[in-house]
Amino acid sequence: MKKLFLLALISLFVLGACGKKAEEPAANDAKPEAAADAKAGDAAGEEAKADDAKADEADPFAGMDKKKYDEAVKGMTNEERNAFELKALKHSDPQIRRLPMVNMTYNLEKGSKSEKADALLYILQNETDPEVLTTALRSNMNNLTVSNDFYEAYKKHAASDNADIRMAAMYGIINSNNHSVEGIEDEGIKFLDDKDARISSGACKELLSNKYTSAMPKIEEIMKSSTDEVMLETCAKGLMDLWYYAPFFKEFDAKAYQLTLDYLKKTPRTKNLPGWSIISTLTKAPKDEWKELAKEFNAKDLVAALSEIVKDDVAGKLSREYSIKAIAVHGTKADLEALDKAVTDENVKKEIAKAMETAK
Repeated sequence: MKKLFLLALISLFVLGACGKKAEEPAANDAKPEAAADAKAGDAAGEEAKADDAKADEADPFAGMDKKKYDEAVKGMTNEERNAFELKALKHSDPQIRRLPMVNMTYNLEKGSKSEKADALLYILQNETDPEVLTTALRSNMNNLTVSNDFYEAYKKHAASDNADIRMAAMYGIINSNNHSVEGIEDEGIKFLDDKDARISSGACKELLSNKYTSAMPKIEEIMKSSTDEVMLETCAKGLMDLWYYAPFFKEFDAKAYQLTLDYLKKTPRTKNLPGWSIISTLTKAPKDEWKELAKEFNAKDLVAALSEIVKDDVAGKLSREYSIKAIAVHGTKADLEALDKAVTDENVKKEIAKAMETAK
């Protein structure tokens, strides 16, 4: 019996040991599988990184904004920069196409057949993104003489339903650099009738400042009949450029001078009529060479018009104050003393007293 019992115990021990050995290979078999999975994951990660690197290499503009664009071209040679710029102008992403043109004014040579000229013209003719097109119109505003195709593109966009696009086109069409383009003054005058007040008033100033002389009859009519205070003030800024363009004083246009005087005399006055921005320019003393040009200028007429503004309680505060300062420049102490007697507003009297300190 004892022998049988010992034999049974030995058998159980042997079977148990065999069972453990049988389990070990299964555990060992699992380790190579896990290692293979880990290696496969690492490989996939490396492959993904490689794909990203290839993508960045294929498209150097990925994730680029204007700041990054400027940094990228900073150290380039002219040739490298030109190639980089062309690639951006032809990019499929509109925001990338826009980058080279932001805050840029191109000055292409007349008749230019360069790749850059072709790329810019293509955008002007075919661009559908309003932001990109507006930027392109702004950056090419000096190039309407390059070819008739550039001019025709601007004429096309001058009739756009988008006011921002029309305005950008306006700055190219009403531009002294493009004066030689046949018929361009007639195109520029059309903007005076634009339904957007920003464009019509802006065109009035630009037509005058850029000396589109055939626009003067229509602008003269606007100055006489319009009641739009913004339009009148913006036009008057253009008129000032023709006869009192401080600090340059290169010319004197008698018609522009008279229209400005009429504007200053216009009644009934309001807080914005006349605009203080016009009168403030007159506080800058003219140079002697300008006086030689300004044969039709009459200081007494100007002082009289400014004095009426000061006396009018309805006129804007700044308009009255700048009028006093302008009288000190163009008039005399006697003019200011007479004005002081004609007003009762203590604040106005204080301004007159200050002006007397510098008046002759």
